[in-house]
Order: sequence, then C-alpha cells, then structure tokens
Amino acid sequence: MKARDIYAAIEETAPPYLAEKWDNSGLQVGSRNRDIQKVLLALDVTESVVQEAIHKNVQLIVSHHPFIFNGIKSICVDSGKGELVSQLIKHDISVYSAHTNLDSAKLGLNDFIADRFQIKETQPLVPSPHDQLYKLVIFTPQNFSQKILEVLEKNGAGVLGKYSCSSFRTTGKSTFKPLEGANPYIGQLNKVETVVEDRIETIISQNLIKKILPIIKQVHPYEEMAYDLYPLDSSISKNENGLGKIGDLERPLTPKEFISEIKKVLDLPFVRTAGPTPKKVKKVALCTGAGAEFISIAKLKGADAYITGDLKYHEAQNAKENDLWVIDAGHFGTEKNVVYLLEKIIHSAYPSLEIIISDNVNDFFNIY
Repeated sequence: MKARDIYAAIEETAPPYLAEKWDNSGLQVGSRNRDIQKVLLALDVTESVVQEAIHKNVQLIVSHHPFIFNGIKSICVDSGKGELVSQLIKHDISVYSAHTNLDSAKLGLNDFIADRFQIKETQPLVPSPHDQLYKLVIFTPQNFSQKILEVLEKNGAGVLGKYSCSSFRTTGKSTFKPLEGANPYIGQLNKVETVVEDRIETIISQNLIKKILPIIKQVHPYEEMAYDLYPLDSSISKNENGLGKIGDLERPLTPKEFISEIKKVLDLPFVRTAGPTPKKVKKVALCTGAGAEFISIAKLKGADAYITGDLKYHEAQNAKENDLWVIDAGHFGTEKNVVYLLEKIIHSAYPSLEIIISDNVNDFFNIY
C-alpha cells in the first residue's frame, strides 16, 4: 500500500487541525507515494531507531515526537540530525509524526491512557478551540433547500449531542437588485426583485467552516450566497477533543493504592508527587507529556489528583498553592505507550500490514 494510506488512517483518529500551532506533526521526511510493506513505531526518531529501521528493512517510521521540530537552517550530513536525514533518504525510509494532534484527539493518547486507568465518563481537561460551535444561517430559494440540507448532513453539520441532521427552517421574503455585470439566477438587471426564500439554521464546529462553506457555494444557485455565521458562547462546544482528560475512577482509592496503580499501569519504578495528599482519590485528571501548565485547570475542575510529567520546582510549588496532589510520572513514562495506540490505529485499518514496535523506545534519563 501507499504511505499516504497509512497517514490517512492515523489522521482519521488524529486530524492535523488538532495540532498545536507550535507543533510540527505530519510528514517529516520522505514521500506520500512510497510503497509500504513494514512500519516501525517509535516514541522518538533517534540514531538507534533509524539503524533499526535500516536493519529490519522498514519503509516507514511512525513516531509520536516530531523528528523535525524546529526549523533546520542547514543539513550537514557529517553528524547529528543531518546525518540521520541522509541515512533516511539513502535507504528510502519515510518518517511521519503524530504529536499534539494525537494528544488532543477524542480517541488519542490521553484517552488511551485514561482507559488503562479505567477512568470513566472522561472529558477533555482543556477543550480544543476547534470544538467551538457556530450557528450557520443560509438563505436559499425554497427549491434548493433540500440540496443545501443534504450537503450539510453529508459534511458533518447539524450534530448536536447524540443527534444529527439538526436544523431549523423559516420562510420569508428577500429583496435585491442585480447591478451591471451581475449574472442573476433570479431577476433582471437594475430591477428590484422580491423572492420567497428559506432561512436554514444549523450548528457546525469551527474546523468544519472552511470545509463546508465552499461546498455549499458550489451547490447554491445564487452568484452571491447570503449567509450568517454566529459564534456561540465559548462554554458551548462539542467537548470531544482537547489536551488531557478528566473523569472518575470506578471506585475511590487511597493515595497508596493510587500510586501503586500508576506504577503498575505505566510500568514505572517510581513517581514523584507534589502538593497535599488527599484522603481518597476518585476524580482524576491526566495530561500525557508536559502538562504542568494545567494544574490550576485540574484543580478548578475538581480533580483529586493530577497525573502528568516534566514537573519543575516552581510548578511543584504551584501544586501546593493550588491544594492539588500532582503526580509526576515523567514525560517518557506517560507517553511511551503511544506505540501501542499507533499499532491499534494502523492495524485496525490495515490488518495485513507488518507493524513493528521499536526495540529502542527509551528514556533519555538514567536513574542511579
């Protein structure tokens, strides 16, 4: 199969628009048209991972952390990243990374880890702005209303909670006068025309706006389509995608039980904690990777404990000041299992494809 097919399978779960602006998810090196027989999954693209891919005759490496994160001003092939780029191109190996788009996805990495902890009824800790809802209003001749509604339905508009195809129609009169150079569907040049039209109202999320409007304009009969777009209150959203998760454990745990569960689920020899220890842990927030900036949000949303990584000294102080128990399970510790999520995503789309989990999913820290 083609590399682009595998990219598409990943992006079905982790749409590129969910990536943070500072991120560099997507194709890093190689081609969208490369024939793929073997895929290697890794957390990071390092020298050992590249050598493993060469040795195992892999055509594609899929990683969580972007291989190219900041802009590269030059490629010196003598050492470092430049040498790895040279090796990848020489052996025709492509690299694709799914980073913050996979973190924020409804069924992405945070959901995957929350499920391992059996956290129920989860919601995003920090909802994605792409889940912001808008009311779209379109004015159309009545004989085109059904076509417009079909386009809206086919492209994901009108989803409200557990309902789809949601819309509202009213009928009214519109007036307009085609000027010189116009090519009106109805009416005559320089003459005021009155037309009975339908006003169609529906709900769309922010990420659909640029997709849906051009399609509707192709179907709409008017040369200049009249429409309105109203942002709804920011508290109203799909609330599906976003960084982190928060929800309830199946049963309350003591702090000691909870720490044991974290070390077992994430296969860790130790964790660090900051902030006051609660009597019981029921509501849990988590954010894989580095999520210390969301300590206040986790507290505001009523978490008894917050699991994340990369906690610094003053962030530990922030945990204490916010009266929240924060467990630092490490950046690596909270994200190393991403390879199993990527395996699940790709295998479900292409069960016959050979997928290899790298032997070189390693932390950059050594413990003594």
